[in-house]
Amino acid sequence: MDVVLLTSILSNTNRLYRPWGPYQLAWYLREHGYQVQVLDFLHKFEKSKILELVSKFIGPETKIVGWNCMFMPGDEKWWIKLICEEIVPVLRRRFPHVNFVTGGAAVHQVNRLYRNRRVFDYLFYGHAEDTLLAFCEHVYRGKTLPDTEIVLGNKVIRETVPLPHLRKRFKIEECAHIWHERDCIVPGESLPIEMARGCIFKCKFCRYPYIGKSKNDFGRRIEFVRDEIIQNHERFGTHNYYMLEDTFNDSNDKVNAFAEMSQKLPFRIGFAAYLRPDLIWSFPGQAEQLRAAGLVSGFLGVESLGEQSSRLIGKAWSGQHARAWLPKLYHDIWQGQVTFRTSLIIGIPPDTREDLYATHQWAVDNGLPNWKWHVLNVNRDHQSGWISEFDKNADSYGFDWYTEYGKTRWKTAVMTWRDAKNLQAELETLGKPHQMQDCWGLIERGTFGYDLAEDKHLLIVKMDRKDAATRRGQFLDAYYDRVMALPA
Repeated sequence: MDVVLLTSILSNTNRLYRPWGPYQLAWYLREHGYQVQVLDFLHKFEKSKILELVSKFIGPETKIVGWNCMFMPGDEKWWIKLICEEIVPVLRRRFPHVNFVTGGAAVHQVNRLYRNRRVFDYLFYGHAEDTLLAFCEHVYRGKTLPDTEIVLGNKVIRETVPLPHLRKRFKIEECAHIWHERDCIVPGESLPIEMARGCIFKCKFCRYPYIGKSKNDFGRRIEFVRDEIIQNHERFGTHNYYMLEDTFNDSNDKVNAFAEMSQKLPFRIGFAAYLRPDLIWSFPGQAEQLRAAGLVSGFLGVESLGEQSSRLIGKAWSGQHARAWLPKLYHDIWQGQVTFRTSLIIGIPPDTREDLYATHQWAVDNGLPNWKWHVLNVNRDHQSGWISEFDKNADSYGFDWYTEYGKTRWKTAVMTWRDAKNLQAELETLGKPHQMQDCWGLIERGTFGYDLAEDKHLLIVKMDRKDAATRRGQFLDAYYDRVMALPA
């Protein structure tokens, strides 16, 4: 095997789903003649089993092992420590000829924690189809090493570096990704799928670097999406998807094209997606088209019902219309057949504790299917990899700073970061009896054979956790057996 990629998605929900990045990179490298093995769900295995899995695929020809650092804030400390202080050092001693590299959503955090090449030979910032390919071309075929820079003592390769020796750069529009037999897809498994990259909006709190794109830019051609969906159904029996796009409904033309394509398939698909509720509201008929396309559940970025706070972050619609329209969307337009999570943020000025309790009560009184509270993240460190408008100009938006246990935290005239954390715990406890299965968690249950038409109305507190744990274990066993049955 030329390249081995290690991955997992960590979250406090104990879910099992595949991150897109490593499989996309594996597909792209295979298209250029490299043999690649992706190893997934590693956070669910003991250290000895992880080493067994990885070592199986590293041979004398293997020169690159990569780790995808993908996890949610607060869930990662033990996993980072295990990978960086136990797994990689053991592998490096066993296989001294291998380059160890990393990339992914949390690569900047890993860089800050493990400086001066303590763990990795190279770190990849941003989308890495071209840069990882160029690195492989250097390692295996003697081509020029992509330009590197030293960041905190580590060698970093950014996606923006010039790569003159590549004949063709990756374009999402022409991406013909297909899952490989070595990916060991389990029959009936729900899978991620990519439609486009980037976001047309510029929310003030958002650190995502690919914001502000033009509508319809960086969109994958619909025939490639259709071909992948058909192959997944024929090969794996897959019909449920995690739609990986920052705003699936940013273009009404795209929604209509996807709905037309999906309704012509000889089978029914279901999916969850990130959606802007203001766009569903703005385009008559879009809600119906989304449902016809197969939308099972959406992630709605509402953030706040306050007029001032929603206007401050760039989502004025939420403060003006969400309170009245979201219940109508769920109960009347979608008739409870499409669920959604209402995403809400604690800490946006001038929202008070009382305002947020009122928002909680609004969700309960209107029988919304699910809502989730997030603490606002504002970072004073402008040297971090990705920064938001709030990060850059915190003072202009009413933020000040204080120190708590050696860490710099934000505060406003009405709330501190600690107040927000405590309030999050209170509101989540109050909301727990009312939350239904939704979004990514609902699609994940399709992997384990649950009926999503029934599950979408299931209160999470009434879920049979013992049965779910049994099915998760069976899924992991099936995946492990498939991987171990592969030829090295």
